[in-house]
Amino acid sequence: MLSSPQPDDFSHAFEAAFARLQVVVEEGYAVRGDWPVRISAAIRAGFEFAADNPETANTLTNEAIARGRDGFARYNRLVDYCAGLLAPGRELRPENEQLPEILERSLAGGLIMLIAQRVDQGRAAELRALVPEAVQFVLTPYLGLEEARRAAAADAD
Repeated sequence: MLSSPQPDDFSHAFEAAFARLQVVVEEGYAVRGDWPVRISAAIRAGFEFAADNPETANTLTNEAIARGRDGFARYNRLVDYCAGLLAPGRELRPENEQLPEILERSLAGGLIMLIAQRVDQGRAAELRALVPEAVQFVLTPYLGLEEARRAAAADAD
C-alpha cells in the first residue's frame, strides 16, 4: 500500500519529488544525439524513475490530482515541464508547424497518466517494458509512424 504524506507535508513532498524527477529526466535528455534519441532517453529515465520510486511517482501524479486546486496546479507544472521537452520535435519537419497547439501537453499528459495508472494499481514494475511503446507514441506525430517505430526499436536495443 502506498503511503501518502500528511496534508501539510504534501507541498514539500511534491516539490522534493519533482526536483528528483527533473534531475533524472534532464540527465537522460542530456545524452549525445539528436532530439529523438534525447527524448527517448528522457522517457526511459522517467519511466525507470517511476518504476524504482512508485511512492514518489504516486505523489507526483495520483496524490497531486487528489489534492484539489493546489495539487492540480502542481500536477500541471509537471505536465508543462514534460511538454516543454517535447516542443523541439516541432522543428524536425516543416509540416510539424501545423500540429495542434495542445499536442505536447496531450502527449505529456498521456505518459503521466500511464505512469499514474500503473503506480495506482501496484504495477509500477511494468513501466520499464512500456518504454518502447511510450517512445513510439511520443515520436509518431513528429516523425511519422515508420521512423518513430525505428527510433523506438533502436532505444529498446
